[in-house]
Amino acid sequence: MTSPGSSRSRSLDDTVTSLQGPGELVAAVPVLLGFHPERSLVLIAVHGPRLRSVGLTLRADLPPPGADPTALSDVAAVAAGHLVEAAPPGPLGAAVVVDPGGPARADVVDAVLAALAAAGVEAGTCVWAESTAAGARWGCFPPCGCAGTVPDPSSTPLAARAVAAGTVVRSSREELRRSVGPADVDRLRRRGLLLDRELDERARARDLAACLRTLDSALVAAADGRLQVDDELVLDMAVALQVPAVRDRALRECVGERAAAAEQLWAALARETPGPEAAEPAALLAVAALGRGDGALARIALERAQDAWPGHHLGAALDAALADGFGPDQVRAWLADAPW
Repeated sequence: MTSPGSSRSRSLDDTVTSLQGPGELVAAVPVLLGFHPERSLVLIAVHGPRLRSVGLTLRADLPPPGADPTALSDVAAVAAGHLVEAAPPGPLGAAVVVDPGGPARADVVDAVLAALAAAGVEAGTCVWAESTAAGARWGCFPPCGCAGTVPDPSSTPLAARAVAAGTVVRSSREELRRSVGPADVDRLRRRGLLLDRELDERARARDLAACLRTLDSALVAAADGRLQVDDELVLDMAVALQVPAVRDRALRECVGERAAAAEQLWAALARETPGPEAAEPAALLAVAALGRGDGALARIALERAQDAWPGHHLGAALDAALADGFGPDQVRAWLADAPW
């Protein structure tokens, strides 16, 4: 299944020139994605002055050996569209095939390069790696032929900057999914009964000022490290996020001064709230993740939203936007232009 997603849009002025070849590029992939990929194609786009900014990093599952690789043309088309629209337009920085089977997947790279060429996009480095872990073998696809082993990711400049910025790299996409997925089943079932019994009554009696105070108190608690997601907070936030003015405030918080606290709150509520109400904080988590360029977390959050509430409006709209390369700049422009 192809799962493109915007990654971290950042200035790499101090790191691109100091990355020592394809090995350090492979080691940087988990930082750009937020997790160590397995059996994946990763496309890394660069643009801007002297091509020092990573604008979009996309990941897709590798097709089974012998399967038609042209399905990956979709992810290549997203990358190409982003590059063509960049100012000035840039080349594809790298195509990285992560596969323990080694460089036999030249069919994948050939299909992607053909799709990029058809869109008028120049390709850069094409490399395969057994994995993105330290010590894994890597090698460039022909005609280069360079080879080596992946250095310890923590020793690379990009990883050092990411750690300083608070970036968390998960061991796998599954671990990332668990960080957002539903919490204890029995607890969520009990809360679902509580919501069924009290949500409508509380919604009829809700007060806008009280709902805004609930949101603000939760954000303050998250920022201070005091967040406790109990039954009362789940119920109060489920009521509050039904109010358009509260949702608007919650969206603004996703990219404001309290963005980190907001992301923590949405993630906790996405785990601790039963469906369908969990879709609201999960969609907000996707906005917060996209606001700081974490497309991998955004995609996982949107999966949680759609599982909780199939067809959830904001979740579905963000899912379509993410597939089209929606990233931090677009999120901030969207929220800035919204008619609050």
